[in-house]
Amino acid sequence: MKKLIALSTLICFAAISFGQVAYVLPSPTDANEEMTLYIDISQSAEGTQNNALKSMLIDHPDDDVYLWSWMPAEPVAGNGEWAESNEELKLTKLNDLLYSITFIPTEFYGVDGSTLFANGISCLAKLGNGNEYPDDYEGEAKTEDLMVELVPKLCDARLCLYPEVRESSDFVHITYDNGQETIEGLQNMMDSECYVHLVAKTGPFSFYEYVDDATVTSTPELQLQPLEGEPGKFRIIFIPGDLFTEIPDGEEITEIIFRIMRPGFTYQGAPPQEILSILNCE
Repeated sequence: MKKLIALSTLICFAAISFGQVAYVLPSPTDANEEMTLYIDISQSAEGTQNNALKSMLIDHPDDDVYLWSWMPAEPVAGNGEWAESNEELKLTKLNDLLYSITFIPTEFYGVDGSTLFANGISCLAKLGNGNEYPDDYEGEAKTEDLMVELVPKLCDARLCLYPEVRESSDFVHITYDNGQETIEGLQNMMDSECYVHLVAKTGPFSFYEYVDDATVTSTPELQLQPLEGEPGKFRIIFIPGDLFTEIPDGEEITEIIFRIMRPGFTYQGAPPQEILSILNCE
């Protein structure tokens, strides 16, 4: 059965532990805004993974330190070579053994927000030459492998998607703030006027429309419901796999392409396409 369900917003709070080797600020984190990754090498567990960077930096405090990362992907700029790190990944020294680098996560790694939050950041800190001082220390010029879990920031944009990481069997929330709408003709909506056009994508050339443009605003299941006590805000919640029942066996939804609709309104030119990515896990 095609069914959309209204639920209240889920709010999550998380604390940052500063007793760990690597952490990010701000946390919660926006995937599309600047964040800073901190690596506190004073907290490194020396020798746990053939790592001796802390001892090396105590003895050679002026050596440059670099980020080496592989998750959620290798940085777009590339890590470089183990014996010669990419200069774009050089860390800023803040004080003794504390280093940082600032970037926009989706641009730095070339991934979307869902991939970022599903995987977190896996990295280590190293000298430009990871083979430095081979005869003087028992280990390589690196820290142990570091894993940073990221907490998604609560959204206050025109369109907010929840959860950040979602599968086709999850309840997916689309929250729309009409007060931030810039397209003339969509502004100042009444409570009963907000609808969404939904298209499921399963491959480069495979698309499944829930209903066509002409019937969206006469399809009750596609109506966003006004949020009580929040004028101008609307929400719809659905399970992608339950909604798009016509998708053949063997095909998996990779994206939901959507746009806001209103009775009597027609987009001029190419309509905007908002993308809601779906994570497929075996």
